[in-house]
Amino acid sequence: MTHVLIVHNPVSGSGSMPLIDRVIAGLRVEGMTVDYYATQAAGDATRYLLAYDGELDIVLAAGGDGTVNEVVNGLVDRDASSYRLALIPTGTTNVLAKELGISRNAAKIVKMIRDGATRLVYPGRINGRRFLLMAGVGYDAWVVDNVNLDLKKRVGKFAYILSMLKHLKLFGSKRYHLNIDGKEYQANSVVVTNGRYYGGSFVISRHADLSHPKTQILMMSSQNPARFLLTLLALPFGLLERMPGIVSVSGEHIVITDADHNEHNPEPVQADGDSLTQLPLEIRMENIALNIIAPVR
Repeated sequence: MTHVLIVHNPVSGSGSMPLIDRVIAGLRVEGMTVDYYATQAAGDATRYLLAYDGELDIVLAAGGDGTVNEVVNGLVDRDASSYRLALIPTGTTNVLAKELGISRNAAKIVKMIRDGATRLVYPGRINGRRFLLMAGVGYDAWVVDNVNLDLKKRVGKFAYILSMLKHLKLFGSKRYHLNIDGKEYQANSVVVTNGRYYGGSFVISRHADLSHPKTQILMMSSQNPARFLLTLLALPFGLLERMPGIVSVSGEHIVITDADHNEHNPEPVQADGDSLTQLPLEIRMENIALNIIAPVR
């Protein structure tokens, strides 16, 4: 009998419990045993799974991309072939669900888990901690690091838009040094992405692929915030990589440091939509993929 463990962040998004209840009921109708755990605070999903010593056939992460990040870090010590990961997208941002074509419909989620088709997804490590989707340094990280969390709970993605507008004037004020698989670069802002999408529905990279053991590094250079704003306007059209001042390369090992060597004002790093650490930053892609249940294409 298939055992499903649901790890749910109840404060991610809003109104998620009825969806969770319908999925649980549907899985039990399919003959699966289901256990449920609601996280209590940031980092709790990771702590819970690291200490979990029960059976794990399918781990079902219910929340946003940050919740999925916590779950995969809680599974870091387990053999990737011994379990499968699945998602119930209930968060403010669900970029991984978009990448994999997973809806918020309970019946479709139950069918997806019953069918059991999987996609291979290669995670990376940021200063030793796993990430699945993306990391950011510079403008992208400033926006995430300074988003108003109370406002985010009330208005969702609009809180990120306000933070973007607030920090736009600072673009170009910092420089970062990158070493990508032995080659040297400089940029004013950096986004490292395993997948194609950014912010839910925008195509940030047409070269990125979750099923490849390399990540895509987008380096943005400009001293003019207004020109950078015009570059951002290409994002809804999926043309960001074609814009002037954008360099996009793939890599497996990336080191990013503050080219200005300002130790008194450490630069934040965001990963999978949450502020994670500070520079200096080392990213290494893992060579063993996770098995994530996704709809049949």
